Amino acid sequence: MEARLIDPVWMEPTRPLARRRLERAIDAALGGNSTQEPSNLAQIQRKLSTLSQEKRFLLYAYLVHEPEHLTSQEIALGIKDLHSNVLRNLHVLTAERMLDVRKDADTGICRYAVDRVVAGQLSEFFAAGRTGE
Repeated sequence: MEARLIDPVWMEPTRPLARRRLERAIDAALGGNSTQEPSNLAQIQRKLSTLSQEKRFLLYAYLVHEPEHLTSQEIALGIKDLHSNVLRNLHVLTAERMLDVRKDADTGICRYAVDRVVAGQLSEFFAAGRTGE
């Protein structure tokens, strides 16, 4: 029996039909009472899905509490992980536009920090569900 690979493109919510289904499902789950647009909620879902991997969450949580941009080496040292793992997770977080990346023009070294706008959106999403405060 020949093993077939599943094409990840078929599983991506970036496809129009899948994205619309996800938006309708989110809207239905929130009862239409959400203050956010379904497309924004779908983006938040993607970002939360990205953070569902343990090491990625650790890296993101570490950066949330750091006031300055850090190099990948500094991050690896700070979270006590292999540099190659940190680089891989930084790549994923950067691709999802969850990080602010600055590259030094002279040395070519990248420094990473949490994109505060994205972090604020995630925080607002969870804070919006609170009642009685």
